[in-house]
Amino acid sequence: MFTGIIRDLGKVEFLFKSENSLKLTISSSLQMSFFAQGASVACNGCCLTVIESYSKNNTSYFTVDVGYQSLALTNLGKLEIGSSLNLEPALLLGDSLGGHHVSGHVDALCKITFFEKYDDEFWKLKINIPQEFSHWVILKGSIAVAGISLTIANINGLPAGDSEIEIMIIPHTYSNTILQEYKADMEIEIEFDQTVKTIASVVKNMLPGYIQARK
Repeated sequence: MFTGIIRDLGKVEFLFKSENSLKLTISSSLQMSFFAQGASVACNGCCLTVIESYSKNNTSYFTVDVGYQSLALTNLGKLEIGSSLNLEPALLLGDSLGGHHVSGHVDALCKITFFEKYDDEFWKLKINIPQEFSHWVILKGSIAVAGISLTIANINGLPAGDSEIEIMIIPHTYSNTILQEYKADMEIEIEFDQTVKTIASVVKNMLPGYIQARK
């Protein structure tokens, strides 16, 4: 479990690509205790398991495997040596929940439709949400974008049933995450709020039967 509060910007030090998988070695300024073998780390919002780790010159290094499904739902397959990643170690019991509950299970890659400076400090981000996921976005609700816990400020309907969500990005978030590398027409990892998905699933699966039983 994660919170969507990015703890560090990691850097890809090594990668090995095969047809259906990817192995990454990532460096981080966070302490080694976060990267013990078997630990979970959210990399751009995708929960990955540490298979090896070591420390050198006050820098932590950890290695993860990325499977074919994670490659299909994320931009991890596009990484190169030197690429930056949003990093968040798994939430520990007693840690402060500064964002919202994030599972690290990315739902989709969605296209950025607009990303520009809104005034002297803030940035406005707009993302196209395909129709199949539109019922998972709610006004003022939470959403994880590349692993970052953000709040939906506005929702606009689009042709074909798609939705466009608007998010305001504060200077700290822009400067301390990989959002500074993104622009319109790029795709970004999205994880919808677990609570909203659960309620939507219950309504979809149970409400028709309840209505039928009441007739």
